[in-house]
Amino acid sequence: MRQIQTLHPTDQIPAPPDSVFTLLIAGSSGQASDWLSTGSTAMTSASAAKVQIARFSGMSTAGATINFMLSLESTAAAAPSSGYKVGASSGGSTASFPVMGQGTFQIPAASTGWSVAALSSGYIIAEFWKK
Repeated sequence: MRQIQTLHPTDQIPAPPDSVFTLLIAGSSGQASDWLSTGSTAMTSASAAKVQIARFSGMSTAGATINFMLSLESTAAAAPSSGYKVGASSGGSTASFPVMGQGTFQIPAASTGWSVAALSSGYIIAEFWKK
């Protein structure tokens, strides 16, 4: 395994991703996923899957950039029309972050899954770097 130190989200990631997932989302809907191991087995947390850094990109079926909402701690991302919601993961609600085309994040170790939602149709490409 290669080592990745803590990166600032605007730093360029130095190596190709360990995993890449592409999700197709329909307008006003979302998709969710567990953190997966290399063998596509669902893991209990991001820490167990050894995922540390993730980059999410939104692209329409025509190739244009799309904006979307992202939850890094649950499989229930809120649609953009519901705004930005902050809550504790232990309380059953989590933050849904607005992503304007592309965003790079350090993943919380206790995260049990992630989800995306958008008002327009398109693809969400998720790239993961492991510890």
